[in-house]
Amino acid sequence: MNYLAHLLLSPPEAAFRVGNLLPDLLRLPQLELFEGRYRDGIELHRRIDAYTDAHPLTRRSRQRLWPTFRRFSGVIVDVVYDHCLIQRWELYHRQPLPAFLAEVRASLPALREDLPDRAYRRIDSLTQWLEDYETMAGVSTAMTELGKRLRRPVTFVGLQAVLEQQRQGFLDDFDAFFPDLMAMAEANMNGNLQK
Repeated sequence: MNYLAHLLLSPPEAAFRVGNLLPDLLRLPQLELFEGRYRDGIELHRRIDAYTDAHPLTRRSRQRLWPTFRRFSGVIVDVVYDHCLIQRWELYHRQPLPAFLAEVRASLPALREDLPDRAYRRIDSLTQWLEDYETMAGVSTAMTELGKRLRRPVTFVGLQAVLEQQRQGFLDDFDAFFPDLMAMAEANMNGNLQK
């Protein structure tokens, strides 16, 4: 669910960027239908997620949420790291965030025919609600909305207080982690992304 990071770590090609989002939006049988730059984006997404999940700094961030939110700590940290990326955006991209998101959104209509309706609508709308991640209150709201959509709804009571309390720790973890992730993504794009 760290959509902003997936977009930033992609080359500025619409199909690749969208491919890098699709694994969070579609099931495996649908993903297998995509080829070319979509497939490259899908593969980079998988490598980013595997690297992120295994990294000791993201583990430390997840532990900041234990024991209360342990079950959902991975998803929460994904969203928190998008918050951190927004806070540090100017360190990682020359283009202002609103312009970057507008560029991503403007590239979508050309891909409309390639995407299932649900995925297209979700990607089109995410460029608007990603900016809500600018505050920890926005992160908490996003998690509350996610909790409502789960098979067994979760309220995430107390999450915002924990996020505010741990904010500096999350930022410190992110600041140490994200350059590693960028280097990994760059190395993978310079290599062969196809399986």
